[in-house]
Amino acid sequence: MYLIIHNPLSFNRKSKGATSRLVKFFKKKEIPFILRSTFKIDDLQGFLKANPTVTDIVYCGGDGTINYMINHVDVNAIKARIHFFQSGSGNDTLRTLKPIKKADVKLGRAVTEAGTVDFINGCGIGVDAAICHYVNADKHKNKLSYFINAFKGFSSFKPMKLSVEVDGVLHEYPKAYTIAIQNGRYFGGGMKATPDADPQSDIFQALVVHSISPALISFLFMTIYSGLHLRFTKYVTLLVGKHFKITCDAPQYFQNDGEVLEHVTTVDVTKSKTRTFYAFDYAETVKSNQN
Repeated sequence: MYLIIHNPLSFNRKSKGATSRLVKFFKKKEIPFILRSTFKIDDLQGFLKANPTVTDIVYCGGDGTINYMINHVDVNAIKARIHFFQSGSGNDTLRTLKPIKKADVKLGRAVTEAGTVDFINGCGIGVDAAICHYVNADKHKNKLSYFINAFKGFSSFKPMKLSVEVDGVLHEYPKAYTIAIQNGRYFGGGMKATPDADPQSDIFQALVVHSISPALISFLFMTIYSGLHLRFTKYVTLLVGKHFKITCDAPQYFQNDGEVLEHVTTVDVTKSKTRTFYAFDYAETVKSNQN
């Protein structure tokens, strides 16, 4: 039995069409399922205990929906397989997961003075988090929201003095725009920020943008879509390690999987729990139900 959990507010309520197509697939293939909204399951573990025939959970939504789950549900206490299905405006987690289909993901954990949060794809402080703040506040979200709000973020952001300790080694940037610590390969709706990042590894890859003029930063960010940004070593540094300690000289926005905390100056990032996740696959679902 499959449990399909959907977020009706994901992608400005436009996830309804994606969920509808998924439901039609299950009906056509005569695969048993239960459909529930995220608003109607307050206690997922309690629901699963009351429905012991559920073997698989299909979680529909974007990065924000997935982030909410890993921060509000003890995923390691769930015996059912957990699949992610794309139906949100931001799906960077699935962009990394789809090619490998299944991954024993080592979730990240960020400790800040504004709270402690887990993340599956990445976290960051600086202009990328400011952009996420503007995107989340945008009442007319669409596929271009990140691109449009990026210019708002660039125009209002003041470079920060950044100190980053990576596995005990200190790096300092007097004029930094952002540091994005990545578990996955993408951020910002498809920007290939850290092409070699591996969510199954103990190692993070962190992208630092620094020492660049405001006139050039918009151009630099555009090159991230293709991964060409890593060639601009004067302005871009890639840090690799297991433990990151970040200190900023002024309060900043901080984002984890696109969800934003405010007034953050210090961040401590490590890996936390490990959980197997699947990218939902129509063919594999049919095959597994024929066995």
